[in-house]
Amino acid sequence: MKPDKILFVDTETGGLDSNKNSLLSMAFVVWQEFEIIGTKEILINDGVLDVTEVALKINGINIESHKKNAKPPLEAISDLEDFLAKYFRPDEKITLGGHNINFDVNFIRHFLNQNNYNFSKRFSHRYVDTATILYFLYLSGKLKQKALSSQEAFDIFGISVDNRHTALGDAIATAELFTKLLRTIFRDVKIKKSDIAKMPSLFEQEL
Repeated sequence: MKPDKILFVDTETGGLDSNKNSLLSMAFVVWQEFEIIGTKEILINDGVLDVTEVALKINGINIESHKKNAKPPLEAISDLEDFLAKYFRPDEKITLGGHNINFDVNFIRHFLNQNNYNFSKRFSHRYVDTATILYFLYLSGKLKQKALSSQEAFDIFGISVDNRHTALGDAIATAELFTKLLRTIFRDVKIKKSDIAKMPSLFEQEL
């Protein structure tokens, strides 16, 4: 049985409220067996573009340029489906990963459900959160320094982020962080990469 794939996600949004502010971009990074095997970034123009000045200052998005390059919701979702079909079976519940992932999931779920795409049918209810893993490793003594933000974690592990505060740049860096965290654990328990393929899938069946 092949090792699990994890779909790391990140978003850039028009604010903090997933029920109000617009989802501007979403990025997807397919991780398998310590490697990134596929990436995709999708820019979205929902026709409303409810944004705040604070959010645009953080993500650096020029809203006028964004209008010209982003896709309407149904085209964005079609691009997402085409990408997922390359790496996941149609009946496979996809496990999502991210850093403080609930924020990104809330925006993606709201966007998809609002456009008649059943989020829960395609994606698992199980998430992999690097923020939680970092805190666990800190509490267990395997990490000497507490990292609360993704940037602190990237700095600790020497991860350079191309295009910081773009959805794709941050999603790739988070997937790389996950690999670093796994290696921190495996260094002690002596699990070999070749042994991973022999492990039963953790997410093969839904409860």
